[in-house]
Amino acid sequence: MEALQALNILILSDGLPGHVNQSRGLVSWLSQRYRCSVSELDVSLRLKPVARLLLPRLLQGRRLGSALAPLFYSGYSPLPRKPDLLISAGGNTSFLNVALARRWQIPNVFLGSKRRFRSDDFAAHLTLEPTGEPHNIVMTIAPTLIDPQQLQKKGSELRESLGLPAAEKLNMLAVGGDGAGYHYDSQSVQKLAQLVIREHDRTGRRWLLTTSRRTGTAFEQQLKQSIPADLLADSVWWSDAPRKVMAAYMGAADELFITADSMSMIAEAIASARPTVILQPEQAQPEVRYLDALQRYERAGLCRLATLGQPLSPAVASADAVMQARESLLDQLVAQLGWVNSERKG
Repeated sequence: MEALQALNILILSDGLPGHVNQSRGLVSWLSQRYRCSVSELDVSLRLKPVARLLLPRLLQGRRLGSALAPLFYSGYSPLPRKPDLLISAGGNTSFLNVALARRWQIPNVFLGSKRRFRSDDFAAHLTLEPTGEPHNIVMTIAPTLIDPQQLQKKGSELRESLGLPAAEKLNMLAVGGDGAGYHYDSQSVQKLAQLVIREHDRTGRRWLLTTSRRTGTAFEQQLKQSIPADLLADSVWWSDAPRKVMAAYMGAADELFITADSMSMIAEAIASARPTVILQPEQAQPEVRYLDALQRYERAGLCRLATLGQPLSPAVASADAVMQARESLLDQLVAQLGWVNSERKG
């Protein structure tokens, strides 16, 4: 195998995990093809209302805007050495992303809504929905830091700590809460508990169950009282004793069930390459774009959508679809940037 090409990458971070982890995830994916070294620059946009109004106009004048835009940020100085590639996500980083790329004359990648920029202000603009503009690359799934091999290791460690036989098959349920157009009333919670019981009766699998900070005490208490304790191999009730267990639970489980209200949990579950079922309450009213994203995931073979209280279709094996989505994005990105495609690892 030929040596991988070296690539020095700078990530601009606004400090929001949901944004910076997408950038880190993209670097992780690029590391399958390039020998990446990465540094991060934590920046904060000052005078946000004024900056958001003025900076798109200032950056229309390429030289002047590129000189002035960094003045609206704290944390950008001193700058690291010139990288080969600049990556960021989150609108507050977009202005500095454009300004520094022009200053250094390097390619820049941006993930998410570009505010009032054109997509060709970025060497590649990555979105989940097409913009119809030059330089836009539509992602089937957003990059994450989920590594199935690392999940397997954490899952094995969890099974050992719980004294579970290696051959015992498990389901995982990750519960969010109200949000994204989804609401869980008492009837919805009861149907969620019934699903847990019914699937145990059908398959014999026990459950790894975790709620989240958005679940709320009332939701948790009803769910906890409705599920027999002997059906749970392990559980985290967030309002009682919070514990971050998603990675270990995903690694230990054979099938994942995720409530539809949390796109970040859904993205992690899909990236795990485990069969994944997305659970929606009957009276859901998600935004059209949100529901479209879930339906695209299902059409791509990445998950199965299900409605609480209705017959449950089996989850699909998604490992091949996840790999195909990742490789397709990398192929398009490499072509867009005009790079020589390094040989893939493995």
